Amino acid sequence: MPTEVLIPAFLLVGIGYSLGKILSLDPGPLVKVAFWCFSPALIFESLRTSPLSWDEIGTVAAFVALHYGAMYLLSLPVGKLLFRQDPDARAVTSLVLVFGNCGNLGIPLLLFAFGERGASIGAVFLAANTVLLSTLGVGIAAGRGKGLFESFVKIFKVPWLYAVAAGFLARELPEFPLWLSRTTSTLKDGAIAVFLLLLGIQLSRVNPRAVFKGALGLAVARLSLGTFLSFGISAFLGLEGILRGALVIEGSVPSAVNSFILAYQFGRRPDLAAAALFLSTLFSMGTLSLVLLLS
Repeated sequence: MPTEVLIPAFLLVGIGYSLGKILSLDPGPLVKVAFWCFSPALIFESLRTSPLSWDEIGTVAAFVALHYGAMYLLSLPVGKLLFRQDPDARAVTSLVLVFGNCGNLGIPLLLFAFGERGASIGAVFLAANTVLLSTLGVGIAAGRGKGLFESFVKIFKVPWLYAVAAGFLARELPEFPLWLSRTTSTLKDGAIAVFLLLLGIQLSRVNPRAVFKGALGLAVARLSLGTFLSFGISAFLGLEGILRGALVIEGSVPSAVNSFILAYQFGRRPDLAAAALFLSTLFSMGTLSLVLLLS
């Protein structure tokens, strides 16, 4: 049932929201901990332990490339339509539309919906997402009219790309040290809860009415375009079964926490990014219920 999949994830978001309201928590330090510690650990450990074959990994990567490429191209006219005079808001438009909450929300949903195999597909999706987030995403967030070289250098100052490379390398090792696997797996186990709580804390500090019009447009565009492309690309690739269902769900999730993190890190209208997160996450309780029934 969709409720059994969605309710646990959104309860954690609600707990974070309540804590943020009651305790007036500053999300800044937790954002940095998630950025430098929990995100890399989740990516690394998920890839290291994934049971998927290299062919399946390639299929997931192809889906991500097609979905994200199409969403980026669509984000350009959407950004010009909504924020013609605000280049920072146009950058946020691309971040919000392209990058979905495939790790923080997507992996828990796939675990609840399809078990460990679904979570493994989600982990590979997250890895492909991470490569694009660490390249295209950082380039969008760091751009602001700067030279290509300076934006390119910033790509190597974020930890996610290194976590992907280390995860694939660790898959090929004959044996992985137990003391290290216990460390990374402990961080991975805590990452999803931290991310969902962080999302709730940040949402508690947002006044959606202040940027409601623009954020509403971004939320609707993210959910409608992402879902439409997910079903279309899965049909184009001839996907079936759990692989199809998992990828459709991952492509239909609301905007990513990492989109907000990048907007926060590089000062590109984090208020708008957070409001779009709030609205798209709120609306996704309805859209994801429909996607779960159809997939």
